[in-house]
Amino acid sequence: MKDHLYNWWKRRPVGLRKPLVFTLGILLLCLSPIVGSVPGPGGIALFLLSIAILASEFDWAEQLKNFFLHTVPKEVQNRWRPTPKWQLWFDITSFLLIFGALVFALQTIWVPMISFGAAGICLFLFNRERLTRLKVYLRRSQ
Repeated sequence: MKDHLYNWWKRRPVGLRKPLVFTLGILLLCLSPIVGSVPGPGGIALFLLSIAILASEFDWAEQLKNFFLHTVPKEVQNRWRPTPKWQLWFDITSFLLIFGALVFALQTIWVPMISFGAAGICLFLFNRERLTRLKVYLRRSQ
């Protein structure tokens, strides 16, 4: 299905594809800081989506996409290693955000509830060493 859709899109005239992709990509790129001002990771996801859309037709965007998908994660991994203290703070902050989302949900205030919940869940999932630490802790306690 994906290949069929890709082939259908590539059969459209370049004079139609490029302006449409450029308009949509730039629109999403301009919306990403606005969405980014709301708590949660929406602005980053929208920024990356806009770069991916632009990369379907433009070489400069393809290079930018490769930079964000390959170079940046490697550099972050090489330069920053989370310590147990940082991981504890990630856990505390994520639980506070999720608790805040529950408080807003009980008061039926939906926008902050969604923002706090999304940020809390993303931060909770970011802490990848949690399961390893939990396994080590459970093995020691037995």
